[in-house]
Amino acid sequence: MESEKHTEQISKLKEENDYLMQQLEKTNEKLKESDAFKSHFISNITNEIINPFASILGISKNISLLDEKRLGQIHSMSNLIYNEAFDLDFQLLNIFSAAKIESGEMNMELSSIQPSEVVEEIIESLRFKSEKKNQYIELKQENDLPYNLVTDKDKFQIIIKNLISNAIIFGYEKTKISVIMKQEEEKLMIQISNIGDQMDEQDLNIIFDRFTKLDKTINSINQGHGLGLSVTKAYLEFLEGEIEVESNEKDGNVFRVFISAIANNEDTLIREDDLFIDDSELF
Repeated sequence: MESEKHTEQISKLKEENDYLMQQLEKTNEKLKESDAFKSHFISNITNEIINPFASILGISKNISLLDEKRLGQIHSMSNLIYNEAFDLDFQLLNIFSAAKIESGEMNMELSSIQPSEVVEEIIESLRFKSEKKNQYIELKQENDLPYNLVTDKDKFQIIIKNLISNAIIFGYEKTKISVIMKQEEEKLMIQISNIGDQMDEQDLNIIFDRFTKLDKTINSINQGHGLGLSVTKAYLEFLEGEIEVESNEKDGNVFRVFISAIANNEDTLIREDDLFIDDSELF
């Protein structure tokens, strides 16, 4: 009897020891990821922030030295500054978003948005990037999308902007970038696809890992930057959304995002007409 009790105690101690070892391994893994993140962050600061700043400063200095009669050249160089500044702002947005995700400092700031208008604004802001590659961005809205969406607008914008920007950068020249929006039950589905290099099964399994960079740099916002898709996925999970990705010769690289309205015990996926109450309903 005493022997059985002793054996049971040893077995329980072994289980506790195994559990502690598993927790220790998880802690060590998180520490390794934290170190990798810090290294990755510094690398991005060096390559994606300092270089554009140097370019902007150099172009600005050259403009200041130009004769006022050379307005054509000034206009062209001003466009270069805008392009560099736009990309730099985007890089900073992703880097600081990744830092917030890593530190667990994300907050939810809800507002009612019209998703079609937000997506149209994002496409317009990225049009100069697609035009440089002679690409055409086609937006299709199915089911008329008669809904407002209660969500975090800033995070929604970053998610969609990352995906469309990636589609432009990694799409072939003189091709179409397709953006399709439609309502699927209580979720908003946004599909973004391009025609570019295909991703194999191994690539599809790691493209959302912020510490992994594919040989084709498919998970970068720009060449050398690997945070875009990891930020996208983390924000989607925070908003209780989902993302699917597939890659094949017929359809190209296809990303599908599913976002639900965030509710506080209320139906927040609403028709625009529902925002107004008829006087008769007050009595």
